[in-house]
Amino acid sequence: MKRGDAVRIEYIRPGKYMHVYEENFLSLDESCLRTHKTLPEDIAISLSNALVSQGLVAAGERVGIIDKTYLFEEPFNLLEFRRADGSLLGYYSDIGEPVIQLGEDQFQMTDLFLDVWLSPDGRLLELDWDEFDEAVQGRVISPAQADLARAAMRRIVD
Repeated sequence: MKRGDAVRIEYIRPGKYMHVYEENFLSLDESCLRTHKTLPEDIAISLSNALVSQGLVAAGERVGIIDKTYLFEEPFNLLEFRRADGSLLGYYSDIGEPVIQLGEDQFQMTDLFLDVWLSPDGRLLELDWDEFDEAVQGRVISPAQADLARAAMRRIVD
């Protein structure tokens, strides 16, 4: 693959859905896959509204770019939410099973419901404990997956 090629990420939310994201390839090595996505206007508006409603960014802010790092040996990813000019809005991590490579340009990540937001000013928020608790109680994720998610959250917060 070369920089800018399309890669496909199967993003699984157990018991809920599987989305396939097409992102632009930046780099790949033994530790991670890095991608870039300039968002279409409709997705930028929808995602920005969601971030505002969760209190993660100020009203009127707009996400234009997402740079992602998918880790092969860590139970989380790192998303950099940026304005269209490239300036940073914040960092977001989905806690989940390490990404796996399915083919040359195909990857898969299973989300384990917990998320973290880090603002540029250093404010850290733990997100979606309610969804995680529902998934554990409903046996949507296994006890081993739940332990992995809790341990990852502790590591990230620490």
